[in-house]
Amino acid sequence: MAATTLTNAFISLNDVINNFIISYTGPGKLIPDSKRTEVVFHARRCLQEFAYETLKSQFLVDLADTPHSYTLPLDFVGVVSVVSNGVTLEQIAYPIGADEPSGKYSINYTTKVMNFSTSNVGTGLNLKIKYLSNALTTDENAAIPKLAEEALYACMVYAILANREKTDPNLLQRLLIEKIDKLERSKSRLIFTNFFE
Repeated sequence: MAATTLTNAFISLNDVINNFIISYTGPGKLIPDSKRTEVVFHARRCLQEFAYETLKSQFLVDLADTPHSYTLPLDFVGVVSVVSNGVTLEQIAYPIGADEPSGKYSINYTTKVMNFSTSNVGTGLNLKIKYLSNALTTDENAAIPKLAEEALYACMVYAILANREKTDPNLLQRLLIEKIDKLERSKSRLIFTNFFE
């Protein structure tokens, strides 16, 4: 999976893991002892649990040449932008023809294949495809919306403590309610967020 350029609206899964370890684990904190591998496992698991309806992750594919067609990754949900040599290409709804003007591409969502107009194709035409993922990934370069960061932390805290012996049931109940509440708030905030700008 390609590395992703983060913007102010996104945070990487690796940063979420590091922030969680600093904020929630250690002496005198909610989780006094936790290994990084345990935190990484639960971070990935929570990311999968939220799936694409809550946490839309963003990735960047960078190709040295612009092909005639490109098969999109399995986790593809939607295109944010397509740039060839610094020029943003326009998506069209019908198949690309031989006489199609430059700066166009089309997507077959059934086969997840992008087709480019012939004038865009060639070597040295650097192609950058920024797309939204369904978040079912274990790549720590995944860019997660900061609007969902707190929900991810709440899920991780609950998951780690729920898998430990002798955790106070009242604490677990409170953490579960907090997790559900933060997840619902994240969903409602993300509904009104336009990631395609």
